[in-house]
Formats: sequence, structure tokens, C-alpha cells
Amino acid sequence: MQGLYGSRGITLSGGHGAIVEDVNGNAYIDFYCGSGAALFGHCHPYLVKALKEASEKPWTIGIGMGSEARSRFIEALRDIFPGMDCFFCNSGSEAIEAALKLVTFLNSKRKKIFALRRSFHGRTLGALSITFNPQYRNPWTHVLLPVIHAEPNELQSMIDDDTVAVFVEPVRGEGGVYPLDESLGKGIVEACKRHGALIVSDEVQCGWGRCGDYSVSSKRGLDPDIICFAKGVAGGLPVGMMLWKEELGGFPPSGHSSTYGGSPLVMSVALAALRLLQNEDYMAKAVKFGEFFRALLKKTNSPLVREVRGMGFMNGVELTVKSAPIVKQLQDMGLLALPAGPFVVRFLSPLVAEKEHFERAADMFDEVLKRNEHGYGK
Repeated sequence: MQGLYGSRGITLSGGHGAIVEDVNGNAYIDFYCGSGAALFGHCHPYLVKALKEASEKPWTIGIGMGSEARSRFIEALRDIFPGMDCFFCNSGSEAIEAALKLVTFLNSKRKKIFALRRSFHGRTLGALSITFNPQYRNPWTHVLLPVIHAEPNELQSMIDDDTVAVFVEPVRGEGGVYPLDESLGKGIVEACKRHGALIVSDEVQCGWGRCGDYSVSSKRGLDPDIICFAKGVAGGLPVGMMLWKEELGGFPPSGHSSTYGGSPLVMSVALAALRLLQNEDYMAKAVKFGEFFRALLKKTNSPLVREVRGMGFMNGVELTVKSAPIVKQLQDMGLLALPAGPFVVRFLSPLVAEKEHFERAADMFDEVLKRNEHGYGK
């Protein structure tokens, strides 16, 4: 496993809220959050209660069986996304795979699929076809779909009548934390509508409250036909969702399936997580403290900083030095972050993070940058 995922060199044994502890008793501010999946931090009491209650009932019931928990979640989902149908699965990659199957079925006579440069959509074969990073793609190029990757400002002129779909991250995360320019998003939508191409919005990392709303597509100029969610939907339990406009139609009979998708256990916790978003002002908090954190990061005034960018609790700092050593030094100080490409440090803060966490994180980041300005820690 370590050969696939690498090792951060620590073993976590506990945690509450925005703090985790390792087996040696060291505490860390967790702005890594399991690559963003721990949206509400760790052991949120409301989610723990929901999980305990759901664990006393059937966990998995199989395909075709009704579930009260799933039905309640779907009802709540339709209030947020009227006119959209939903397919439940277990991860972001699976949601993207479902979207890929659906668009190629709905636009079956077309051949071109577009995605953005610096995009990341997963590492299963279909999702990997849409992902940009050559490091991930190169060993499997002989079996990947022929997807065209382009910059956002190039896409509008490239979309034509042979275009199946355009896959877009409203905020590209893995590729460097790039919020899509709203005007470019609108241009992509106009071109897709003009040529009958479909738009798939990948909000696996940026959506479901992290950036200040259930979906941030409209804030980036997009009007997607399909939206993919995962990561924090059930507070960190394995879940994926693909939503699509009902007017498009759907899969053919038996055209897709998932054994564990929409299981009662996960749906119960997902419904509890949704109630937290609705009742605790977490999304407004993500907007407010996201702006606060970016302002703190900009105050470092370090010559190593090229740009600070982000949206809500999804933020990145582009540096003039490699990001991986900086991330390691932050970890040694007690702050967990992650790279987003070779020169960007990414912070995926949990919705439960408080002002003091952001202030301490900014102070640690500032100290690490100062060390590296003087040639230390390289």
C-alpha cells in the first residue's frame, strides 16, 4: 500500500473537530482532512450519533430494495436540486465513471470529449482518461479514451457539433487550486448549448459546502447538465453521487449499478451531514473564514509566494519553491496540508475549524517560509 500512496511518516490514532493526534501523542491542525473527505472534521457528535443509530439497523440491503434513509435523503436532495435525478455510488471516481457512461449514451453518435488542463477526475480508467496529469496517465495511455485537454480560454472555440461533453472542475484542486473565471464558465456554457454538448461539473472536492454552497458551479458561470459529488457528502464515509437533469433521459435498463451505493448506513449519516449544512451556518462560515484565511496567507509577504487563491475552505498558495518539502515542514510543526502540483500548498480546512486554527496555521506557514527564505529546511 505504501508503494501506491507513499507515507506521511505518522500514524494517526485519534482526533476531534479540526485536531488529530498521532500514536506518539502529537497534535496537528488538520487542514488535510483525508484529501477533503472529513468535511466536518473528526468525530462530530451529531454524525457519531447518526452513525451509532444507523449501525443498529441493516447496513447494506442490495440493489432494488427501498430504504427509508435513502428516500429521506433523496427528498431533501430534490429540494436543493429540483428537476435532477441521482445515482448513488461510493466515490468521486465512480461518480465520474457514471457521468462518462451517461453522456456517451445520451450523445452516442459523437466522438469528442473535452476536459481542462490541470484537471483531476480520478484514477479508474474512464476517470483517468479525463484527468490531465501525465504522471497518472502515462502507464495506461494505450487503453484510455481519447480525451482532449485544453485551457478554459481555449475551450469555447473548440466545442463543435461532434462534442459529446465537457468535463469541468469549478475549482481545480489537485492541479493547483484554480477557481474557474466566471466569464469563461459562461462562455463554455454558451458554446455547449449552441452545439448540443453536455456539461459535467466535477464538484467532488469543491462542492457540498466546502466552498460556501451545495454547488458552486453557478458561481463560476456554469449551468451543468450533470454534477458529481463525493468526499464530504457523508462526513467522510464512502459515498459518491451523480446528479443529472431529468429532462435528458437516463441510463438504458440495467445500464449501470452499484452494490453499496445508497446503503442505509451511509445515507443515514449523509442525511445528518446535510442537516448540519442546513442548520449550522457552516456554508456561510466557509465564505467568511475562507476570505479571512486567504488574507492571513497574503500577509506573509514572502518572496517565495507567487499567488494565494481559492474559494471558501479550499485554498492554495503557489510558491517559487517545491511544495512537498514545505508540506513536510508544516507537518513537523503541527499543521497537516497537502501539495497541489509541484509548487502549490493546498489547505482543505474542515467546516468546524475556528478563527484560532486559521491564525495558528498562518503563523506556522509564515515561519516555514521564513526558514526557507534563508536556505533552511531545503
